[in-house]
Amino acid sequence: MKNVHVHIPYPILIERLDDIVEARLNPEILFTGECLDGISPAGLRAVKRRLDEHGLAVTVHGPFMDLNPGAVDERVRGVTVDRYVQLFHAADILMPRNVVLHHTYDRWRYDGNEELWLGQSLKTWPQFVERARRIGAVIAVENVFEGYPHPIKALVEAIDSPHFKVCFDIGHWNVFSEIPMEEWLGEIGEHIAEFHIHDNTGEGDDHMAIGDGSINFSDLFGAISAYNKRDIVYTIEAHSEEVLWRSLRNLGPMLRGEC
Repeated sequence: MKNVHVHIPYPILIERLDDIVEARLNPEILFTGECLDGISPAGLRAVKRRLDEHGLAVTVHGPFMDLNPGAVDERVRGVTVDRYVQLFHAADILMPRNVVLHHTYDRWRYDGNEELWLGQSLKTWPQFVERARRIGAVIAVENVFEGYPHPIKALVEAIDSPHFKVCFDIGHWNVFSEIPMEEWLGEIGEHIAEFHIHDNTGEGDDHMAIGDGSINFSDLFGAISAYNKRDIVYTIEAHSEEVLWRSLRNLGPMLRGEC
């Protein structure tokens, strides 16, 4: 379970740090824009020291509300870049394994014009890929609304760096995808650095406990095993403590190949 992380917003991490350390939870720390405006380097260094003392690994999830690294409006893209700069100031201290960010392609917003979005995106990412390289991290871009893997695959292959990969969100796939999971993994499996793990019924992004929805996790982990990648991070994105503990109990046997 050393590659299992749990989604924890930064304010909750600070409030519950003793509990998190005692439970030996590797955090994926969510930073909103508001958090980034208010955090101090000294506070981040204290968190880093505490986690290091207990041998806990860190990943981070950047802000995404209202942001778009592929925005056609250069002022919107500029605000996104500013937020990512703030995030990487925090990452320089925390030294995370992965930095999860949304690439924000939406075929409805772009009227299916992937090339327009990709061209704008390629203005944004290179400077942050270089910053990730300096700290030994991987930027993992996450699928959200896209129904098929081509946009995210095209972006990762255009960047062509070991420090720029994919975070495959299985819950988002179940709600928004138009094609089978196996086809997604066939297209992007070699690029995956992280999975976001949560369940739903396919009707909404409910972040239910593993096993409480309609996702076939046995199929997922069976497919993952074909890639034999020992460095993949599995992050449980639970929105309540009850869901977190139930998901952790259900995830262990799947990772050990018992289900």
